[in-house]
Amino acid sequence: MENETMSGKKAVEDAKEKKDLIDFLKEHKKSIVIGATTLCTLVAGVFILKNRKNIINATGVKEIIDKSMEIYEDVVPVLPETIEASIDSDVPKKIINVREHLRNLPNNYNASQSKIDLAAQYGITLAEHQTWVNSYPKTVA
Repeated sequence: MENETMSGKKAVEDAKEKKDLIDFLKEHKKSIVIGATTLCTLVAGVFILKNRKNIINATGVKEIIDKSMEIYEDVVPVLPETIEASIDSDVPKKIINVREHLRNLPNNYNASQSKIDLAAQYGITLAEHQTWVNSYPKTVA
């Protein structure tokens, strides 16, 4: 009988401790959540700091940064050489004369008075947004 009363007392004490623990958790729920979140954030931060080189290499960011940070000190302009190399001297060049003609102008543009007079000498009346173009030589390949 004595064993039954001892185990009964122990069961009552265990139940009371469980109830006290549940009450404690309910009362301090907000603090526990904030603490757990802070702890997880700190662990993740330490993990990232310790493995940042591996993370950067895995994402390919390091190669992009290295390529963009290269300094070229011995760069020689290549443009004039490229232009000279692209000109083929074997291609025959011809000069032609372009005859006088009318040219349409963009909106809000009008011919000058001298061009209007010159067109009138040829017997042409210019419309709005038109001009007269003199003859000129043109090189063609």
